[in-house]
Amino acid sequence: MLAHGANPDVMTEEDFELVMVALNDGLIGNKAVVNTLGYVTTAVFNYMRSQNAPSYTLHGILGIMHDYIYKPLSDEEKRQLASQRLLEFMSMKPEANNFLKAKDVT
Repeated sequence: MLAHGANPDVMTEEDFELVMVALNDGLIGNKAVVNTLGYVTTAVFNYMRSQNAPSYTLHGILGIMHDYIYKPLSDEEKRQLASQRLLEFMSMKPEANNFLKAKDVT
């Protein structure tokens, strides 16, 4: 990010996006408001869309603000999250605890 007083003519596109996101967040003043309005907008748009149209997502509604509010996961964090979700899914089956303990997964 550029320090105060830097030359705006040499600003990179990435720095420009960071400044714009920070500016938008400052003008709105509250990420919770943006998040709530994003969820409401997504719900309303999905309610009104035609049956065969693709569904709207929070990321699609918020755009670059989504990455500002929800930091993108690293590849390692994605793998850990996938493993955790798989383990949670497997543990929903009756008698799963006995199977998972036998495999020493938990």
